[in-house]
Amino acid sequence: QMEKNRHSDDRCAMRRLLCLLALSSWGAEALTARLEPARAGRAAGSACRACALNVARMQVEAPIKTPDIQLAPTDPKGDEKSDKGKKFKLLLFNDTMNKREYVARILQQSVPGLTAADAYLIMQKAHKSGMAVVGVWVFELAEAYCDLLKAGGLIASVTEDE
Repeated sequence: QMEKNRHSDDRCAMRRLLCLLALSSWGAEALTARLEPARAGRAAGSACRACALNVARMQVEAPIKTPDIQLAPTDPKGDEKSDKGKKFKLLLFNDTMNKREYVARILQQSVPGLTAADAYLIMQKAHKSGMAVVGVWVFELAEAYCDLLKAGGLIASVTEDE
């Protein structure tokens, strides 16, 4: 008798597993529709089939969570970088540490399209007047060139063009 009950429990567990598998692939409505007629056909109905039907009727709803934080606006007002029309000047300042030839070489290496002659003229202007405008670009480019000049040991900064 105990062997028969254990065998029945194994079949019940197997049916639950198959029911869950069918539930995941067919959906609850289709599985319930398949199990209801079989249940009605057997007057007493097996406990396993009733259990499988209950599993089929279970529907788990995914939790809905809304964020508790306020998101920043996508187009903030007053942000200088978001204005596509603004241009920024890259300024080079004179320093007493670097030789003039070195400054011209770093300028030419750091700023694409700058010829050796142009780099020398910019260096001369910075040497004589204390400051020279290297060029005018959008903020990201001007900042990138400024970082390259600073990495080369030069004194440079970015300022908004009028």
